[in-house]
Formats: sequence, C-alpha cells, structure tokens
Amino acid sequence: MQKVLFLFGELNDDDIDWLITTGQIAKIPPETILIHENQPLENLYILLDGSVTVAIESMGMDKDIAVLKSGEIFGELSFIDRQLPSASVKTREECLLLVIAQEMISQRLSQDIGFSARFNRAIATFLANRLRNTVQHLGKDKDFVFNQSIAHEAIPESVREDFHVATYSLRLAVASGTIPNGGGESRIVFTQF
Repeated sequence: MQKVLFLFGELNDDDIDWLITTGQIAKIPPETILIHENQPLENLYILLDGSVTVAIESMGMDKDIAVLKSGEIFGELSFIDRQLPSASVKTREECLLLVIAQEMISQRLSQDIGFSARFNRAIATFLANRLRNTVQHLGKDKDFVFNQSIAHEAIPESVREDFHVATYSLRLAVASGTIPNGGGESRIVFTQF
C-alpha cells in the first residue's frame, strides 16, 4: 500500500484524475503473468485489489522474491531506466489493476513539467524507500556483500562521453577559479570509468 501512497501523496487531484481516466481498470484472473522477465514492458501497474508474486529465474527455475499486495505499483523500474524487466510478475489470485500505458505517461511527462516533477519525485521516493528496506534486510545477513558497482561495459557509451565532458568542464572551472575548490581542498571527487 505504501507505494501508491507515495505516488498519490505527491500528485495533485488533476494528476490523479488523469491517471484514472487514462488508465484502464482490469480484472485479471489468478496465475496470469503480467510482466515477463527480460521481455519488453508497455505498462505501469497499480494493484487496486489482490496480490501478485515477483519472481526471478535462477538456475532454470523461478524463484519468488516478493509478494505485492493492494496499493503497490510495479513496472516502474523499466519505465524509469528503459531496461527490460529484471523479474516476472504473476497474479496469485484474481486482481483488480489500474493499467497505464507507459507511452501515455511519457507523453504527459514531456507536456506537463509540474506533473513530471511530482511524478518523478514520487517514483524516486518509493525507490529510495525500497532500497533502504533492501539494504536493511540484507544487513541482517552478515556474510552478504552488496556490490553496487557497474561494469564499465554496462554503461552506455553516450553516458560515459557525457560524464567525461562534464568532469572535464568541472576541472576547467575549478582550475580557472570559476568554482572555488574550498581553499585548497577539492570538494569535487573525480572518478574515472
């Protein structure tokens, strides 16, 4: 329930009305796969009633990693990072969903800066909450090492180029005195990929 509260807490009444009128209410039977791991995703889902299982493929078998209940949102990660879903989502029982096409949300985000700010803040807030819960949960396993490093090859070339241009510009600004370096101690840490 927490995710939808994050979302609706950030959005105004017009935004919520838009989501409801743009989306479709769907009654989905049990055991229906809504999201397939590593397959393109077209929708963002708000679970109004029922529950779904989140599973990943591990050594040729599906491994359940979470159960989402009424009020949860899913499909948001692939919407934000434009990557294929990292897990599958399947209904456990008959579910009532608000299904919103990602394309429609993208159009609204590009046309309404206020909606864009509110929507992205809501997504960032519940993703931060999810990460905190994950880290807290993983922290209970003393032998687990959480590695957030990204392999150089996994970062798109355009992102690496933008990063290098930005760091070069910052270095020039610090060197020229445009950005003070804190009295001799650089407050900007430059990292090479």
